Amino acid sequence: TTEPDATETASSDLGAQIVAYAEEYLGTPYVLGGNGPNQFDCSGFVSCCLTGGYGRLGSTSTFLGWTQVSDPQPGDVAVNAGHCGIYIGGGQMIHCADYGVGVIVGPVQSGMVFVRY
Repeated sequence: TTEPDATETASSDLGAQIVAYAEEYLGTPYVLGGNGPNQFDCSGFVSCCLTGGYGRLGSTSTFLGWTQVSDPQPGDVAVNAGHCGIYIGGGQMIHCADYGVGVIVGPVQSGMVFVRY
């Protein structure tokens, strides 16, 4: 068997940490412009999950400019022109969906690409 190199191991550990952090916010309400800790919009949620803080890395269009990956791993960003979330594996993502829904787990939406922070 081949063992993963240190970079792959560090990447998978970080991805697991990002997903675990994202799961702590399940049920948090959607508010346009929100970036935590008690309200988010989709890009505010993704920014918080990636950095562990409440600053904003950018918008969905910012994330679309990041390098795409063809082998999505948990902790990567799933993004299209109108929405983004954190990929958790198995075709699922955790994301701040919409008003009255908030942070949930659901399927990766059609047309999304994957980028890595």
